[in-house]
Amino acid sequence: MKKVLTVLVLVGVMLAATVSGAFAFPAGTWVSGVTVANLSSETATVMITFYNPNGSIALDFSGGTIAGNGAKTWYLPSHVTALPSGFLGSAVVLADQPVAATVNTQLPSGTNPMRVGTSTGVGQPGPTMYATQVMKGYYGWNSYCAVQNAGASAFGVTAEYYNAGGTLVDTDTQTIAAYASYIFDQSLDAELGAGVYSAKFIGDADHPLGVVCNFYNVGTSASTSQFQSYNGIGAGGTVLYVPRVVKDYYNYQSGLRVQNVGTVALNVTVTYSFGAKTYTQVSPSIGPGQAWGPYMGDAAQVPELAGVSGSGSAVIAINGDTTNKAIIATVNEDNRVNPAGRGVTYEAGLAADATGTLIFPQVVSEYYGYSSGIQIAKVAAGASTCTAAYSASGPVAAFSVPFTLTDAVPSWSQFAPNASGMITGISNDNYNGSVTVTCTGAPVIGIANMSFRYDRDARYGNLLGDSFTTARGINQ
Repeated sequence: MKKVLTVLVLVGVMLAATVSGAFAFPAGTWVSGVTVANLSSETATVMITFYNPNGSIALDFSGGTIAGNGAKTWYLPSHVTALPSGFLGSAVVLADQPVAATVNTQLPSGTNPMRVGTSTGVGQPGPTMYATQVMKGYYGWNSYCAVQNAGASAFGVTAEYYNAGGTLVDTDTQTIAAYASYIFDQSLDAELGAGVYSAKFIGDADHPLGVVCNFYNVGTSASTSQFQSYNGIGAGGTVLYVPRVVKDYYNYQSGLRVQNVGTVALNVTVTYSFGAKTYTQVSPSIGPGQAWGPYMGDAAQVPELAGVSGSGSAVIAINGDTTNKAIIATVNEDNRVNPAGRGVTYEAGLAADATGTLIFPQVVSEYYGYSSGIQIAKVAAGASTCTAAYSASGPVAAFSVPFTLTDAVPSWSQFAPNASGMITGISNDNYNGSVTVTCTGAPVIGIANMSFRYDRDARYGNLLGDSFTTARGINQ
């Protein structure tokens, strides 16, 4: 099979893996769902190779074909039945057309309370990858990072951990077989005390890495079932773009984690946009390796947003001279009130990430109780005229929604059930498709989220816990 796309790495793929013994991350039987989107207008033929932790092949799986600009989802327990029960490993997707993917790590469908997180397939593994937020015993929160060696031979990958003050406090080196993954479980690291850390994972040019980190609450009730996934980030910049932040928005709050991946201390300015109004916040000094960020649910941490509520976007920029300075950032969003226990994390974007075409492999509307929203933000001055094209799925015909981004209002969002092409009425869209956003003018980045919405689709009862997921759209 001709491989058009750089190896697309899917990290932390599970099939009915019961967690015990070797790992301390959340108890239960965990599974994965994989969605692959065809970024071409031509039909794509897809193969997924699953790897055991020792590097041996667990299964070569033929994914068949995906129609041009279409997507296909495999819920592993139901759709990849030849994969051994209890599998916990990694995968590589090969296709004869460019593709992108998302991976859900979750408790089985129908579990109540639910726990799920979403990451994206790693299209460009890097020699060094950063993680803004890992935790050990922090008020019931812990984390782990699945690190995949995308090189063709085994390699010793080193994890470095930095405390809240930016001091390197621990290193851990593990040999990872070619295309396999290793779980760096912070809750089992004896050198780490209770707290919040940032991390750096080091490979080399011949052994680039894919990284997905998950952090999670204690999980003893629906209100403590948060399970949040995000991708490691391989390169920093001087300006970062955040498509969505929320403050006092239907009980949801955002938080930022800005990590200094340069070699000297720096400050950043965060410019928040809510509607046509902007607000600025200046950080304290952030040392090399250190991470900083405010939680918007605490008024004392963002006094600049006093009285502000709603959904908006943000820009994070290094102040002053940028020599030897670079930053990365992730964005958290959670609900600690009602429905409590929901949380997501996604990665802020660089201007270099942005393009005029953005792919969301999976968007749903009243689909087994789940519904999605998408949010788009531009990353340059000037207007951008855009169209969000929803692919056909189930009873819903393909349709498009036009919108415009301006300097005054630089972001746009849409709750999928409210899109004009969905079926009129409640609980009957049954939509599970992809969305392609095309823009003329300023380039864009964006995210898609998904959660169980009993208020929109009551056919499946009220599923409690963390059904909330978010992933960055794929820029093409």
